[in-house]
Amino acid sequence: MTEKKKVGIYLFPHMTMMDAYGPLQFFAMVDEFETFTFSKTSEPLMSDAGVLLTPHYGFDDCPEIDVLLVPGGGNVLPQLKDQEVIDFLRQAGDKAEYVTSVCTGGLILAEAGLLDGHRAVTHWAYSELLDSYPKVTLVDERVCISGNRITGGGVTAGIDFAISVIANILGEPSAQVIQLLFEYRPAPPFNSGGPETAPQFAVDAIRGKVAEIAADLWEYRSRC
Repeated sequence: MTEKKKVGIYLFPHMTMMDAYGPLQFFAMVDEFETFTFSKTSEPLMSDAGVLLTPHYGFDDCPEIDVLLVPGGGNVLPQLKDQEVIDFLRQAGDKAEYVTSVCTGGLILAEAGLLDGHRAVTHWAYSELLDSYPKVTLVDERVCISGNRITGGGVTAGIDFAISVIANILGEPSAQVIQLLFEYRPAPPFNSGGPETAPQFAVDAIRGKVAEIAADLWEYRSRC
């Protein structure tokens, strides 16, 4: 590979920082990638963790993108309703070699029509919303690869997602080297990472936490 793949990661206000910066940390160590962030403007924006994020580019000067990554957040409704965002991502995705997302970034891709005809995954608490897009086939996987569409589940799935993207583009040996570099061998203290294994009180707590946001998203979807 003589020319680096340009990996463009979309940033937006109140996004979940780890959705983007987890994969970014892995991609930044890949010699064959040129990784950058972009947003509507290059002005700093606030993540949902209270940390300022500074995009490299705005829409007006964003380079061509080979690998588009759209992260998520607890409430992506403002992104779904922002036609300028949807139009830009649709155009960028139509030109990209790979279109990818982490967590509820999958809802943004679906709104832009970039997951039409593909299997995809999102955060489990928002999976029914992704399923409401009739041209998208919802699956229950940690990382879903559907042609040149690669989607990851909730937040921490971004790490598995990043390794899968590297493997898909550069081959498994390259991905295994990166995985070892980061000593990625997860051993969580509890088996509560998914609704099928977590105790009911934890599932109820998360559903309660996202209930109001989900209701607003459903209201928006019902009008589409």
